[in-house]
This record gives sequence, C-alpha cells and structure tokens, in this order.
Amino acid sequence: MEHIYPIMPLVYMPALRESISRPLEMDEKNLIYSLCALTSTHMSGKIIVAPGPQSWDTAGRFFLDQCISVRQSYDFVEDKSLSAVISSYFVSTAFFELNQNRKSWYYLREALTMGQDLGFHDESSYVDLSPEEALCHRRTFWILYVTERSFAILRNKPLTLSKAPKFPTTLHEYEAPEIHSGFMHLINTYHLLDAAFVDTWNECTQAPTSTTTYTLLQERLNIAHPISMALTSIQRADILVTQQWLRLIVWQSSMRQGLLSSASADESMTFHYPFRIAHSLLTAISSLPSTAVDVHGMGIFEKIFEIANTTLDVIQACGTGSEMVKYGICQDPFGVFVRTLSSTPKSQKQYANLLLEKVAEKPEIARLSSGLWSSNLTLPCLADGLQESLTIVENDDAASGSAGVQVWKGSIIGEVCEDVKVQMPKDYRPIDDSEISTFDHAEGRKSSWETNISPKALEDFDEEIGKLNVT
Repeated sequence: MEHIYPIMPLVYMPALRESISRPLEMDEKNLIYSLCALTSTHMSGKIIVAPGPQSWDTAGRFFLDQCISVRQSYDFVEDKSLSAVISSYFVSTAFFELNQNRKSWYYLREALTMGQDLGFHDESSYVDLSPEEALCHRRTFWILYVTERSFAILRNKPLTLSKAPKFPTTLHEYEAPEIHSGFMHLINTYHLLDAAFVDTWNECTQAPTSTTTYTLLQERLNIAHPISMALTSIQRADILVTQQWLRLIVWQSSMRQGLLSSASADESMTFHYPFRIAHSLLTAISSLPSTAVDVHGMGIFEKIFEIANTTLDVIQACGTGSEMVKYGICQDPFGVFVRTLSSTPKSQKQYANLLLEKVAEKPEIARLSSGLWSSNLTLPCLADGLQESLTIVENDDAASGSAGVQVWKGSIIGEVCEDVKVQMPKDYRPIDDSEISTFDHAEGRKSSWETNISPKALEDFDEEIGKLNVT
C-alpha cells in the first residue's frame, strides 16, 4: 500500500486494518483479495525474497482466482457495499497489468454499473453518509471517471458516466495533504476532456470541432501546476506523464480533423508539435526517480510509448535538425525513450522492443538515432520549466533516485528488495519469456539497456546503422 495508496486512495485504512484482525465477512474477503491481486501485479518484475510463488504475476493470478472464488460463494451481485465497487476496480486494474484487456474492461464496467446502482454519481446519495464514507464514495466515483476516460481514449470505448457529484474537498485525518492535492490534480487534468471530445475522438459524431476548441484545450493542458503544490514523486509522475499524453491526444484529434498547418501561428496546430510534447515529457522523466514511474504499471508506460511512437513518426515525416533544437531537444530522444520503456521486463517486452524494431525498419529514423550508441545519454538542453513547476515531497526515495539499497516490508508475500545498486556481470544475457516475471528490473536498469533488448532487434538495428555509416 505504500506506493499504491497515493494514486488510489479509495479504502478507509483504519477500517481495513481493523478487519484483518478478526474473522472476515465474505465482502471483506473479496476486497482484500482484490487488493492483494492489485498489489502483486504492480510488483511484477521485482524479486520475491520470501518463500512463495515464483513471480509476482503468479501471485497476482492466485489472488484473482481467490477473489473470483469468494464472489461465487455468496450473492455478489446483491452486494451493495462500496467495497464491492472498489474490488471490481482493483480486479480490473490487475487484469490490465496482466495484459488481459478484455477482462479489464469487463470488470471496469462492472464497477461502473455497481457504483451507479449505489447512486454515487448523484449528489443526493451523499446526504446520509458519514464524512469518511462520503469521501471514499466520491474518490471512487472520480477514479472510475478518470479510468473510464483513459480506457475510452486508449481502446475506443464508450463513456457511461455523464452525471457527476461534487469534487472531494477534504482528506482523511491520517492522510498527508499531498494525497488530496495529487488526486485532485489528476481529476482536473482528465476533466478538461469532456464527453463531446471523447465522442469526436472515437468518431461517434460527425460534428466538426473548431480550431479554437483545440487551441484552448492545449492552453489549459499546458498550464504548469502551482509551485506551492506539494506532491509525492509518485503522484508527480502520474500527473506529468498524463498531462503530456493528453496534449498528444488533442494534437492527434486536431490532425484527424485536418486542422494542422505548417504555417499556423499557434505551435499546437503545427505538424512539429509532438517535439514540444516530447521535450516536456523528457524533462519530467529526468526529474523523477525511476521508481516513481515504475509503480504505476503498464498504464503509464503505454502513455510514454504513444508519445515516443508519434515523435518517431513526426521525425520520419518532417525531419529533425533545427526543429528539434528549436523545441529544446539537443540529443536523440529515442535512446531516452527506449531506456525508460525498458525499466521493467514487461514494459521492455511490450513497448521498448517495439520501438527498436520500428527504428530498425526505418533507416531514416535510424540515421537520427545513430548517436544513441554513445557512452551516455543525457538531457543537458532540457528546460527546467516542468521541474520547477511542482514541489516534490519525498518519502523514502531521493529526487534523483534511491541511494544504496532500499528495503521495505508490508508486501503481500514477503519483503521486497528494491533499487539495488548492482553491476551486471559481463556474461549477462537477454531475458526470455520464461524469465520475464522474475527478472529484477532494478538490476537491469543499472546495466546498459542495450543488453536487455531482443537480439533480433539489436542485430537489425546494427545492420542499418552500418549501412548508413558506409554511405
């Protein structure tokens, strides 16, 4: 819960702690098993120190099976508790981490339906609730609101939440202020994209959208967060990456509508605008410890991949040179994207390898990226704007990454050793699918990221670079 709660503060912790000290009711077992599944799947790629299953994914599937089994042992459909809604959301997120998108969508819709049956979209349903219950209900609605919009954009799914209650305005007595502030920043970021925009994105309407609408959206998404706003690095990663991804989505929607122009006075309506987005994202990534990104799981890596992939498309279509320097990118962004997407075994397999294969197939992109084989990839020319826009409140990790060995307890299976400063041996070999769940990505991060990429992709890439050097 140390890393999960700041981004999903849905459960009232005193009640959760009290419940595990006594025999559990069925609905309580359902919630706890779903929470265990969520936590385990978010730990994928880290080493399990204590005796137990061979991988965190295996543990996650075990807890998912237990959760579903508990639901079948009582009349779950008639369970009108908030914990039932939250458990379905946790199960949905766990399946997303396991790359089972159909199941993830199914359980997300289940959570939405059960929440609507409770009336959590209707402000009048909060009148008789205690302050603690009301806050948990509001947060659950808004996390589902955010997740549904994200799913609608990424997977072209329809929206179901139209009516909404008021925003949460308080926090629990045991919470630090940044829990509430970070949660609200995330909600406000997604709230900029209304149902009309999502319908346009999913081509559910033929109504044209004006250039003014898109430029205003870009202006609002580009507003820096207040300097006085204190956030944990985990919250900061979620907000900053989401902000840049939504800027990309708005730009892509503008392009679909045929509104982009090389001569536009507004840079957000030009073909090169993804360079600006990439610059902002790379600035954000460079200001964060790697664990702040990793903990969000595959969802955040998919957003980073979308930005990286589009940037490569723009490089191929429009060239680079002075345009990239103009936007503050003085070195090859490709290497930094691949290194970031190689942070965990699953993100490497699903996204980093895909980028490498794309570049290997496109010599014109490879020409730009030939510099990534230099000894170090740094970002000296990235501006400090985003880094100064938010104040980080660090708990256990330093802003520039963890120093030495960091060990924390309280996981589902046992102790988790994280961010160990280890140099990989010379005979280190690339991982294969059978090892994907047990490889410690903290070790892999400390070695050269090239050793973790599929051999075929590297061989093709080397061949293309060799051809370019000869010519």
